[in-house]
Amino acid sequence: MLALAGFTALVIVAIAALAVFNSTGGAGAATFTPNDEGLIPVGHKAPAFTAERVGGGQVSVGDDEAEATMLVFFATWCPHCQAEAPVMSELESQYEGLQMVMVGIDGEDNPQKVQQFVEEYDIESPAVYDPALGPEYEVSGYPTTYVLDGENRVVGAHSGEAPREVYEGWIEEAL
Repeated sequence: MLALAGFTALVIVAIAALAVFNSTGGAGAATFTPNDEGLIPVGHKAPAFTAERVGGGQVSVGDDEAEATMLVFFATWCPHCQAEAPVMSELESQYEGLQMVMVGIDGEDNPQKVQQFVEEYDIESPAVYDPALGPEYEVSGYPTTYVLDGENRVVGAHSGEAPREVYEGWIEEAL
């Protein structure tokens, strides 16, 4: 009976350790499968656009100016977007030649909320609030991230959180 109790305790500890391992990403990019169903497929050209920045001015995507572009479609209230925001802030400063654009599209948001979000997470990249871009990019959840190469072709697309290593791989491929 004591051996059975010890074995049960060992199994519970092993399951808990496995759950923690998987929740922290486990092997990270090695086991990651993008949630890209319904998004613009890899290899296809993404729509070009010019939008008003929430801080003033304009930003253009698809004008062949950037070596690579990372589009992050988000909502300010989204906990997954909030969790990924520090990673986005780090990635924008890590890669020279990367244009990151934070795109607020949710109806509960507005330009002021988008501006507050990027300031709170120290994101220096251009941010826009343009709900019309959601359908154009086939966004169905938050966050949705696209990495585009210099010809505006999709290198990677994902809806939801992803390991940093996945984004780094896509960015390096795009550059």
